[in-house]
Amino acid sequence: MLDRLRTRLTGSVLLWDTLLTLLTLYLSTKIRPHIEWGLDVSQDNATLPWQLYVSVALIWIMVMLLLTPQRALFTRGIVEAIGSLLASVALASASFAGLLYISFRDVSRLQFLTFVAFDLVALLVFHLIMRSYVHFRFRTNWQRRALVIGEPTVAERMAEEFARRPWTGVVVAGYASDDYDAPSAVPRLGKIADTTRIVTENMIDEVIFALPVHQHNRIAQLSLDLLQQPVMVHMMPGVLDLTFARTPVETVGGIPLISLRESALTDPQRILKRLFDMGASLLLLIILSPIMLLIALLIKIESQGPIFFMQDRIGEQGRHFKMIKFRSMYQDADQRWHEVARRDENGNLVHKSNDDPRVTRVGRKLRRTSLDELPQMINVLLGQMSLVGPRPEMPYIAAEYAPWQWQRFRVPPGITGWWQVNGRSDKPMHLHTEDDLYYIQNYSFWLDLRILLKTVTVVLQGHGAY
Repeated sequence: MLDRLRTRLTGSVLLWDTLLTLLTLYLSTKIRPHIEWGLDVSQDNATLPWQLYVSVALIWIMVMLLLTPQRALFTRGIVEAIGSLLASVALASASFAGLLYISFRDVSRLQFLTFVAFDLVALLVFHLIMRSYVHFRFRTNWQRRALVIGEPTVAERMAEEFARRPWTGVVVAGYASDDYDAPSAVPRLGKIADTTRIVTENMIDEVIFALPVHQHNRIAQLSLDLLQQPVMVHMMPGVLDLTFARTPVETVGGIPLISLRESALTDPQRILKRLFDMGASLLLLIILSPIMLLIALLIKIESQGPIFFMQDRIGEQGRHFKMIKFRSMYQDADQRWHEVARRDENGNLVHKSNDDPRVTRVGRKLRRTSLDELPQMINVLLGQMSLVGPRPEMPYIAAEYAPWQWQRFRVPPGITGWWQVNGRSDKPMHLHTEDDLYYIQNYSFWLDLRILLKTVTVVLQGHGAY
């Protein structure tokens, strides 16, 4: 809960930082004519065109997304948080100065320096106020319960460290160990093999592995077992480096830990991806609305039933949501899924067929052109999906996942993705996970753009869709 709150606060602080920056830019135009240093500047000459306000907003947002001072505000020490803010303002100001040099060179240099000074002071004061407010709230309300997997002495030390940092909101609820006799001020909640049960029964938010290196395989298996639990998973640095997941060193309350359950997306990546998703999906819905109305009419003419088909799917972090598609099957298709479901030679479940008798004539054309996917842009606007990402999985298929396959839920599911443009439905469903993990481990905004462009080619060629 605390991490979700910090994510929302990070976005809010970014918005207020941008508004404060624009306000200080405006104030600099009012103050500069009254400064007696340098050349006399009239009010008309100090007034800036609207294009510069837009440019400043874009520059500051991009730099803040790059250097993430808003995230440092809530997760780093005060010196590091202030340093991140100073570096962000310096880089943004230098970029703005370069823009002025090649465009509006008649802007007073003193006015520019006034703006930068005001902006730095305003953002610094605002960040310090927000930090104090959030730290106070963490201390009083939003505590995260941590479970230490390892020796009781380590659990005691971790409890003492978090107690010295009450603003982090982290408390050690107990530890799991196979040693029955070790005395400890921190309660022992069970054996290490009982970790999953302990997490559920004790409402644990953070799991911290502090096991020796010779228990490599045990840590790996436990971390995979916890993928289906709504907890963050960390480990003491120097213990293990899992090859199947990114292992960034983060600080939890100032204590360096390797995160095994962090989202595959950093805050800047997530914000940029979300902004692009919202803008692109809204624009596409407007442009394609005539085609969507025509499709709706054809569906109603051919067969009885609703225009849209809503199906339960699993999204990011295992959350369920209703995915929206144009109905391409007859109304009773859900009750007839066993007519096409089969298992391959390895026992894996395959539920798609190119001669599915449940598909209508209109539906077959919609599937061939992927037009049945268009309503999913509504899911994108609602934040349940992204334009690009792993395919949103059906619950009965996810129920047969091996633990390692749950890694695919570390990012939002997408309308299109790496597996769709590299085989689409030609590949059995169980093989999609490897493509999804490739996408997650190599994620970038440019990879999303590449997949979107390749999707257009694949759809036009009609490869693998049925």
